[in-house]
Amino acid sequence: MHLSAQRVLPRTMVVLWAGTLGCGSSISAPSPAGESPSETLRSTHFVLHYSSLDAATVQQTSTRLEAEFDRIVSDLRVSSMPVVNVYFYGSHDALVAGAGRSAGVIPSWATGLATAVDQVHMMSPAVAGPYDRALSNLVHEFAHCVSIRVRPTIPNNPRWLWESVAIYESQQSVDPRTLGYLLTGQPPAFTRLNSLDNTLVYEVGYLIAEFIVERWGRDRLVALIAANGDTLGVLGVTLADFESEWFGAVRSKYGL
Repeated sequence: MHLSAQRVLPRTMVVLWAGTLGCGSSISAPSPAGESPSETLRSTHFVLHYSSLDAATVQQTSTRLEAEFDRIVSDLRVSSMPVVNVYFYGSHDALVAGAGRSAGVIPSWATGLATAVDQVHMMSPAVAGPYDRALSNLVHEFAHCVSIRVRPTIPNNPRWLWESVAIYESQQSVDPRTLGYLLTGQPPAFTRLNSLDNTLVYEVGYLIAEFIVERWGRDRLVALIAANGDTLGVLGVTLADFESEWFGAVRSKYGL
């Protein structure tokens, strides 16, 4: 179910800084017994590591994830991807232990994170459901992996773009007419969206990426990822002007 239907924030994020991403792996610690993945399911582009919690749905999860692969890789103009390992955990504590020390602090509201171009750690859909929302969040994290393929230094750099791309690719849209601060003409400054403890990006991120694609085209969105959000160099507008033009476009399109 898309976020526009329930207004539920995608509880996913990457807390790694770019400097820790280059190795393509994370430092792992033992997970609590019974909550860590012990089985594997391999498909063309993914290896799902799961426990008995996901035995009944793991094949469906794999099929749906594979169905999104070509679209996202094509959207972000990536020619190839390594096989992506996805680890499912039975609790937040197990997620923290499994993702490893290099992931840094993982907030209690986070249910998943991409730790490298080929690594995603998620709480089990059986725990972090509903299932459709959990799958949407998994696609969100895979989009992060593809963004890392485009630019290894893009994680949270800047966060407004990093999250907007993943939200857009996972189609986690929120109707701006349901957001009071937009209705009153008070959009969040992108400097606020860059803060790791600020969740507003999950409400407006789709609108940001949508604006870029509709105004400049998808190739410029990818170029912006490759340039770490340098709007002046890629789009020819300062970030301040970009913010102003973005909100103007949202007001016009959605009748705010």
